Amino acid sequence: MNGFVDFINNNALLDTAILGHSFSWYNRQIGKKQILAKIDRALVSNNWLLANPNWRCKILQRKFSDHSPVMGWCNKNTRPGNVSFRFRKIWLEHNQFMNMVKLSWSEPMCDGPIRLVMRKLKRLKSTLKAWHKNT
Repeated sequence: MNGFVDFINNNALLDTAILGHSFSWYNRQIGKKQILAKIDRALVSNNWLLANPNWRCKILQRKFSDHSPVMGWCNKNTRPGNVSFRFRKIWLEHNQFMNMVKLSWSEPMCDGPIRLVMRKLKRLKSTLKAWHKNT
């Protein structure tokens, strides 16, 4: 057992916070003889946590073994996909801004007058988002 502890310490591994059940093992006994323990873990390095800030780990329900599976996952998408559009006042000061708006707005589209305005605004929004991300 000391070799395992030495390995954890030598590699500066951290026991991640666990969601779900509190215990990952039990001795299949009932009553006073029952023993519950958290012996299964997900160990990660500090570099892993810095690179994956949305890392989560969960002890799942056991089915066939006296051990519960431990599942880890990382959601790379840190922002929701439907972030509302915000006009940035600073864009007005950028020398390319008005040209970009004119180019986006002047690209031809066919539709009814109201729908045409809506579609052009939507296209301009995605153009501005991409431009903001790259400048």
